[in-house]
Amino acid sequence: MSFRVILGLDYCGDGRLPNLINILCEKPTSRLAPLEPIILPNDTTAWPKDGAYIRCPLHHYTHLFLACDVTSVCWKHGGSPRCESSVTPLPPSFTCTNQIERVPYTLVCDHRADCIDRSDEDFCSFAPCRTGHYSCDNGQCIPREKECNGWADCYNSNDETLCEFRWPDQPSPPQGLVSLSDSGLVVQPIDVSPATHSTRTCPDTHFQCPNDGFCQPLMFRCNGLYDCPGREDEADCDSYTCPGFYRCRASSVCLLQSQLCDGRAHCPQHDDELLCNLTCPRSCQCRGMAFFCTSIFTASAHPQLRFLDASGSFMTPEHLRDNLMLIHLSLARCNLTVLTQLAFPNLLSLDVSDNRVSSTSSVPLSGVPRLRELSLAGNPLVHVFEDDGELSLNSKVWELDLSRVALHVLNASILSAFPNLHVLNLSHSGVERAPDEGFGATRHLRVIDLRGCPLTWFPPELFRGLSDLRTVYADSFKMCCPVLLPTDFNVRNCIAPSDEISSCEDLLQSGGYRLFVFLLAVLAVLGNAVSFVFRTVTSRRGTKVGYGNFVTHLSMSDFLMGVYLAIIGVADRVYQGAYLWNEVAWKHSVPCQLAGFLSLVSNEVSAFLMCLITLDRFLVLRFPFSRIHFSPQSAHAASAVAWLCGVIMAAIPLLPATAHWHFYSQTGICIPLPITRSEFAGHGYSFSIIIVLNFVLFLFICAGQVSIYWSIRANSMSTSNSTKINKDLVIARRLITVAMSDFLCWFPIGLLGLLASSDVAIPGEVNVAVAIFVLPLNSTVNPCLYTLNVIMEKRRLAREDRLRKSLLSHVNTPF
Repeated sequence: MSFRVILGLDYCGDGRLPNLINILCEKPTSRLAPLEPIILPNDTTAWPKDGAYIRCPLHHYTHLFLACDVTSVCWKHGGSPRCESSVTPLPPSFTCTNQIERVPYTLVCDHRADCIDRSDEDFCSFAPCRTGHYSCDNGQCIPREKECNGWADCYNSNDETLCEFRWPDQPSPPQGLVSLSDSGLVVQPIDVSPATHSTRTCPDTHFQCPNDGFCQPLMFRCNGLYDCPGREDEADCDSYTCPGFYRCRASSVCLLQSQLCDGRAHCPQHDDELLCNLTCPRSCQCRGMAFFCTSIFTASAHPQLRFLDASGSFMTPEHLRDNLMLIHLSLARCNLTVLTQLAFPNLLSLDVSDNRVSSTSSVPLSGVPRLRELSLAGNPLVHVFEDDGELSLNSKVWELDLSRVALHVLNASILSAFPNLHVLNLSHSGVERAPDEGFGATRHLRVIDLRGCPLTWFPPELFRGLSDLRTVYADSFKMCCPVLLPTDFNVRNCIAPSDEISSCEDLLQSGGYRLFVFLLAVLAVLGNAVSFVFRTVTSRRGTKVGYGNFVTHLSMSDFLMGVYLAIIGVADRVYQGAYLWNEVAWKHSVPCQLAGFLSLVSNEVSAFLMCLITLDRFLVLRFPFSRIHFSPQSAHAASAVAWLCGVIMAAIPLLPATAHWHFYSQTGICIPLPITRSEFAGHGYSFSIIIVLNFVLFLFICAGQVSIYWSIRANSMSTSNSTKINKDLVIARRLITVAMSDFLCWFPIGLLGLLASSDVAIPGEVNVAVAIFVLPLNSTVNPCLYTLNVIMEKRRLAREDRLRKSLLSHVNTPF
């Protein structure tokens, strides 16, 4: 004879209400002396290979979408590589508001809070229950016939709270085989006499309590309640992992495969009845109710869909009109031209990036009242919520991505549409002008990304009033000037490339820089002017040989470097104290473009001319009686070629095809040096000219000077003429000086460029030294090497000649 035990709430004599899914009046566990645990038999049923379940490292099973869920105890004990590597796609997870916990999307809006702060349920909107369904207090709907059926179908059990139940007179369960029926527990009495007890075994779906004859369902092992009179079913539960069974989420309850999807929830969180009828579309990869799809599918067949990444699938919101439970939706790269009306009451995150939407208003967002994250990145947007007052001021959007659009002008209406914005990404959006009142309309803004934005105008109040601002990303140091930032903002959280040359106040931030620029400009202008006048006016004889013409052209090219330094010095004086507000105007001005052009022309022409001078001296000294020498005409022709090459190289960045580089507008000194790891437009061109070409020319000059030196030394050793030896030694010393000046100029620049291209960090102070001290070095030293020492030598010879004549006159004068 059998009898039925109806589950429900009743008084058990000890003041405690029994658990709904367990047998009569079980006692909760407490710490007792260690008992020998009951080891469950392995589940001999072959688990399906359809990908719905995954075997955990400790050999129990769980849903695939729960593989990386901490509460499911799958990955964290076994170190599963699926959750630590770049397996694509990993099961997506919802991040709780506390930013600590993560919950699989399938369990979000499931009427049961998994986040401590309940943020996975508080925002959810559920449709009212249909006719014939019972409405649970948590918004869950169950068929009316399941109310008061002795089984908790509502997660909060309120479908059984007001029901009347009949309990047997005997408060403790009889010995026998405990099993489950549609309406509760059934206990089949069995013979437990000593003669049969030792040989009797329980079926595979049960375990036997030692020494008493109970056959309990496997799900009663480690369910947190004592089911065996000896309490052995709750022994060693801390380390028991359900090998061979399905392990219920957030518990130690173990289930057979046959108990999954059998129409009755055995797990405390009912996860054994999840996704029982799910069929993953052929074009999708499914992780529970999170789909990754590559083409259009019948989304209406999956009304409980929570997460959909349909990037590149060409799906539209119209395909998803029945999926009201969507929380995350990505329609990136779906060739959308218009953002139509959206109707997703639970949608928190929307990604429509990299489509062809050129304009949008707030109308499509009226159907997503809970939207928090919106990405419009990569669309050719020129109008975004402009002159549109329909968007509610209670907009919950706190993260907006407008990167890679085409706004150019950031109107205040765009910002006022999102008063609760926390994160704003405008990187590479083309914004050139900020709103007149700055970002004050987004008073709660915490993070803003302005990298790649060529802001040519912004107000002094750009970030003023943003008391919550914590991080700023920008490409220009000026965005980090204290005058623009909130009063209590930590400047260290303003991430922008530092400018070692300029400051918020001055083009040349240091008085030392200003002094050296002035001195080098004076030396380069005066020294090369004196050299040019001497060569063309005072010493006309020098222009009758190739060497003299080369030096004349060299003085002209080096004079341009002095002009470049003078322009930088004058600009520093003009903008002193207000450089922040004039930086963009200066960099894009004609004087800055001219300064950069003259600097590059001077560098390249000087390098070519020094090579020609080296070649000329080599031919003269190595082959003194050969006719293969530069004549004045050929020297002028070779110099003209050098000028032409230098002008062409400097003009290439100004051509229409390369104008987008803004080559001479990237730094305050108007010429980008490729000696840092940071990339910039035209970096490859700058590297090939300033580093590679000049370094090769430097090696050529050094090799030529060494060859000349050894030729002079060999000739000096083969002659006894002391006068010739002295002249040769003077020439040799001059050549060593020339080689040393070239080394001090070009070798450091070439070495730094090669190190930077190898991703070696170069300190900013080194860049300043190269720009201000090293680059103009040859232009200031060359007049001394090629002209001033000649003038001094001529003056010395003139004095010696006068002295010799004076001595001769005294000798020839009779006493």
